[in-house]
Amino acid sequence: MMIATRTFAPSRLILRRTFFASSTDHTTLLRDAEIHCLPLDDGKKQYVLAASDMEADMVKKVPQLHLSRLYLDDSKIYGAKVVNRTLGNVPHCCGRLLDAALKDGGKEAHATLHGLSEWVLKEKLTGLEESEAKILEEIANGNLENYDDKLWEQLAMDYVNLGEADEANLYTEKNATLIRIEHQADTTEFANTSGGAMAIFRFA
Repeated sequence: MMIATRTFAPSRLILRRTFFASSTDHTTLLRDAEIHCLPLDDGKKQYVLAASDMEADMVKKVPQLHLSRLYLDDSKIYGAKVVNRTLGNVPHCCGRLLDAALKDGGKEAHATLHGLSEWVLKEKLTGLEESEAKILEEIANGNLENYDDKLWEQLAMDYVNLGEADEANLYTEKNATLIRIEHQADTTEFANTSGGAMAIFRFA
């Protein structure tokens, strides 16, 4: 029995090793990863970056295996996301997916602005008139009853232009133009971190 215990101990140690061991592993994984374009039932397309040895059926059935993904609805690109954030940010992990979506007819992109509310509370309330600061604080804390489009829009544009918005950076790095802020348009579970605002981009 003692011999059997010593034999199996190394195997247990190997199983506890994390899948992504180093930044070198991450780089190799992303470099060799393959793009899968998965048609959805509603006519949209989902672009998925997955490990190079992953079968297409498995990619479709097990979303937890995705490295990153984004969607194309007619000409609208949206939903860029890194599934395992240890791999890097959205521009780093979704750039190839964006290229594929643009090649397939993408012309406009809708980017979430998650983190905007926290940024406003930390960086942008000082020096404002009390009435403006109060409205912005309410929006940032999720109270949208007194939502002020103009006040929040300028801050949202500043947030994008300063490179603070991860998903928006994906599009600006591909030379997309910010054309407007769409208010209370975010339907994701993190909409309360941005007052529901989204940034709309157009590609040349």
